[in-house]
Amino acid sequence: MHLEEDEYTPGFQDILLQYLPVAGRLRVQDRLNNTSRLHTVAGELLARYSVGQYLGKPEQEISLVFGEKGKPHIENLKDMHFNISHSGHYVVCAVATAEIGIDVERVRKVNLRIAERFFSPSEIRDLMELQDEDRMNYFITLWTIKESYLKAIGRGLTQHLNSFTICKNEVSYLLTGNEEAEKYGIETFRLNPEYSMAVCTPLPFSPSTLCEVSLKKIIKTLPKYI
Repeated sequence: MHLEEDEYTPGFQDILLQYLPVAGRLRVQDRLNNTSRLHTVAGELLARYSVGQYLGKPEQEISLVFGEKGKPHIENLKDMHFNISHSGHYVVCAVATAEIGIDVERVRKVNLRIAERFFSPSEIRDLMELQDEDRMNYFITLWTIKESYLKAIGRGLTQHLNSFTICKNEVSYLLTGNEEAEKYGIETFRLNPEYSMAVCTPLPFSPSTLCEVSLKKIIKTLPKYI
């Protein structure tokens, strides 16, 4: 989902809140600015819409709850899993019948010394063999993969990013160096030249189907709570 400029306004966000249950509206209250609030609301609405579309039941009632480490799950649909991420003007959601993690990042200049803290020696070596723009792009790709895996297993950054290694083969990326990580598969996407995304689920990995939807279309399909 790509957010439009008029969707950042307080008036439009007040409209969006009508499509969230009380628990969802309470989560928004802690957000300090319009962008953070919009990301939170849009993420939850996108999750509700995506699960309904996945099930072929747009009217499906979905009770979202959040675990101790912040990983969301669906309380009333035990066999359904989803995950949300946002960056810049993008909010994304992945849905599956197995644990799943997703991360989106805006491609930007980063301090490569971050890699020394969070990447494994072989990842740093692969990174430093590249030049300029390719190096920055690969850094973001590695970061989205790592985030998507940690989100899939529900630990976020409580597990160190260099506790496993990402290797690139001819067609995809592999997680290595950690017995648990090696049980997961990765898929990467470039949403446009400015945004990179990764999705992670347990093996065997089925290719993802990408669907783009607008926030305005979503609220035409979801029920109002107030």
